[in-house]
Formats: sequence, structure tokens, C-alpha cells
Amino acid sequence: MKRPGLQRLFANLLVVAILIFILAPILVVVVASFSKTPYLVFPPAGFTLQWYSDIILLSQYIDAFRFSLIVASLTTVLSVALALVIALALARTDFRGKNALQAFFLSPIILPELALALGLLQYFSQMGFLRGLIPIVLAHTVICAPYAVRTIQATTYRLDRNLEHSAFSLGARPFQVLRDVTIPLVMPGIATGAIMAFVTSFDNVTISMFLATPGSTPLPALLYNQAAESGLNTTLAVVSTLLILFMVAVILLIERFIGLGHLTGSTIEAHGSAK
Repeated sequence: MKRPGLQRLFANLLVVAILIFILAPILVVVVASFSKTPYLVFPPAGFTLQWYSDIILLSQYIDAFRFSLIVASLTTVLSVALALVIALALARTDFRGKNALQAFFLSPIILPELALALGLLQYFSQMGFLRGLIPIVLAHTVICAPYAVRTIQATTYRLDRNLEHSAFSLGARPFQVLRDVTIPLVMPGIATGAIMAFVTSFDNVTISMFLATPGSTPLPALLYNQAAESGLNTTLAVVSTLLILFMVAVILLIERFIGLGHLTGSTIEAHGSAK
């Protein structure tokens, strides 16, 4: 029989090993971004901030970052709007084929993203609708909406329907009930789904690569294309580091004004009650 002390030590070592495995690549990129050499090397041959000052002059990265923000924001709004309708319909109605329909709405999470990207590329190409912002937003919505559906649907299971019935009995119209009662009650699921949709869209590479066109290229696709064409260099490490800082800032803002524990806790609790 193993002693509790050894079990605790093994568990702690396992956690440390997992953290090192996850964080080591990020640390390598961040440290290498300060290297004096123009190519990516670790450990760096000296340290400099030159590449960070030069990145401000490279408009292609700034334009791609701005485009990614626009795509992720529009995708988030569209995904949450669609997910709210779908989640409420699935949670409140019972009909034949409901499980199959639910599996269909969640299929983009299961399907290989490469196959999905090829299908979307072919579809938009045949429709003559292949350039610009809208195809990328629609394609990102396909893969982001299922996450929002899942989180909102889980939250609706703990929704007290008596509050909605009370609002109806007081003369409220359906839209008023949705706006003033239902949406505030499922807001934890909406917020969690919105965060997942934004992060998934902003970080997407595969679909963005297939649908990107000159002037409409998200930043992750631009980084991948440049790495494939010219190899890894310090400029790419700088942009990657700035992206990491941006996502950390987003998480800190969410924690500051909403609370990650509140969001994830509410969603997990709702998911558990649904089971």
C-alpha cells in the first residue's frame, strides 16, 4: 500500500511536468524574440529590443491583426445570436430526431477542420463568394457557434421557467420576456460561449488559410504562410509574443470585470444538472 506522502509527491511532480510541457514552447518563443540574430535561435545570441521597434513599421502585421479582430468580433456576435436561438429550441422542445439534430449542430466540433475547410472553400467558390471579410466570418461561425450552443444550452437547463411564466402573466410580450428575463438568466452561458467563440476564431489557422485573400488575411494565417515560405525568424517570434500578451490581457480583463470562476462554475454546474 502506497503512503499518502508518496502519492502527493507523485501528483505534484506530474502537475509540474505537465505545466513544463505546456509552457516550455511558449517560453522558448518569448525568449527567442529578444535575440540579436534575425533567425530564430534558442538560447538567444544576445538580447535586443530592435525587432519590437521594427514591428511597428511593418504594416502587414498591423493590418492582419486588425482584420483578425474584426473577424473574431463579428464571428462572436453571429455565433452567440445563432446559438441562443438553437440552444433555447433544443432545450425547450421535445420532438422526434432531436438527438440527431443536436448532433448535427455539434458536428463541426467533431469533423476534421481540414475537411471542413476544403468543403467551405469549394462551396464559396461555386457561389462566387470567395473574397473578402464575409466568407471568413461565415466559415468561422460554422466552427464557433457549436461551442456557444453547448454552453448556452447547458445554462438553460437550470433556468427557472416560472420566472418567464410570471412575466407573461404580468402582460409582458415574448420579446420583452426574452430580453428582460431569459437572456439575463442565461448570461453566464452566453458570456462563456462568446469567449470561446472569440478565442477560437482569433486563433484559427486552417480555415483562415484556405479562405484568405490579399488584403483579407487573418494574422494566424499570415504567420503560418510566412513561416512556411521563409522559415522561422525573430520577427515571427515577436508577433507571436505580442499575440500571447494580447490573449493574456483579454483573460485578465475578463477576470477583472466578469470573473472566470463565475463563468466556468455556472456552466459546469448547469451541465451537471442537465445530466
